[in-house]
Amino acid sequence: MRTNADSFAILESALNAANAAGASEADAVFESTDQNISRFANSNLHQNMSEVSAELTLRVIVDDAMGVASTTVFDAGEIARTAALAREAAKHSDALQNFSGLYRANEPLPEVRTFDDATAAIAPAAKARALREMFDRGSKFNIQFAGAYGTGASSIAVANSHGIRRYCTVTSSDATVIAIGANGSGYATALDRANVDVVTLGDEATFKATLCKDTIEDIEPGAYDVILEPPATAEVVDWMNLITLSGSAYDDGSSFFVNNIGKQVVGTNFTLADDALDPDFLPFPFDLEGLPKRRVALIERGIVRTPAVDKVYADRLGFAPTATCWNLGGTEHGSAFHLSIDGGDATREELIRSTKHGIWVTRFNYVNGLLEPKTALMTGTTRDGTFLIRDGEVVARLPNLRWTQSIVEAFSRIEGLTRERRRVATWYNHFGGTIAPVLKIGGWNFTGKQSAV
Repeated sequence: MRTNADSFAILESALNAANAAGASEADAVFESTDQNISRFANSNLHQNMSEVSAELTLRVIVDDAMGVASTTVFDAGEIARTAALAREAAKHSDALQNFSGLYRANEPLPEVRTFDDATAAIAPAAKARALREMFDRGSKFNIQFAGAYGTGASSIAVANSHGIRRYCTVTSSDATVIAIGANGSGYATALDRANVDVVTLGDEATFKATLCKDTIEDIEPGAYDVILEPPATAEVVDWMNLITLSGSAYDDGSSFFVNNIGKQVVGTNFTLADDALDPDFLPFPFDLEGLPKRRVALIERGIVRTPAVDKVYADRLGFAPTATCWNLGGTEHGSAFHLSIDGGDATREELIRSTKHGIWVTRFNYVNGLLEPKTALMTGTTRDGTFLIRDGEVVARLPNLRWTQSIVEAFSRIEGLTRERRRVATWYNHFGGTIAPVLKIGGWNFTGKQSAV
């Protein structure tokens, strides 16, 4: 991490270089990260890697066109070269449509807690001891573990030529645990600003790997009621970030939001928001254009409200900015990095008991969300714990199943949501993730199976 003073000194140098290069406006982001990841397989810690990195990204506006360049070297000469590259990129770019300029309102930031001292200070040896305890507990059930356990601390600073200055430090911890038994596997994951409990995750994954381990059945392809755990739902809404929620998806017409703003398109019990202010989620105070974060309903009680747009596409499309820029000049032009699905009033056990004949899904894998974006038609497989429910009880393990499903249709058939919600990480998103309840959905379309459990 870098201090406030160090970060802003680099940003000031970048803005001065942009001005010298002929930019009418400019903004810049400086990120510095200290992170550690412990990878394990066959219940052995086989890799422990620490990295200290930093990057400066500079965006310039020249004749209403935009250019972006980045560097990991921060001396005056390199920053000047970066500004020249951004200026050259702008010269070869089209003018931005209806652009009213970079952010300048400078509203106060929300007060949120983003940093945990204990997580920032955790040593790799402490993580190794926790993993050793998890391995030992699993061995009692003939379970071996694979996965990863990461921790990190970052500083993020934002500045622009209109006097916007933002700075924040943030910690994160996430772990993914796969438990592998003789007849099946289980999965558990967690994400937090504080250190996650990897031993508890191991117990959860072991439970899934050993549940109904001696009772394996088959099903015919068809539509089944499903109980989706948060990792499964997170995989689906993460694809929606690409094909539905972004400014570029709305602009190119591929999103099902197009011509549906203010209309109900899914069930009234489904609300999806970008929410970086929820203290139970992953709080963060601003986006990378410097706009203060706020809760933004994307779909509210089934009604489409707004795509996620950066300042450029807010102006282009006529929406209010949603403070969802996480990549200066990125082609997505807005991305919901704090996806939050409202919970309901049930427990997971109640959803299972209410199911006459259905399937309980731990997570999805190999998902392709590009089949038909206008209906969010996707295909994928289940993995690491797929179970048959009969008469309200979990009675057997199932093979990994192939499915093909319109998510618009699925979210129109939600029959229940749990009060409890879980946080799930996304590989490219170190600012947030997804928080989701367990969902019960009627009539999910399963089309086939894999031979292995």
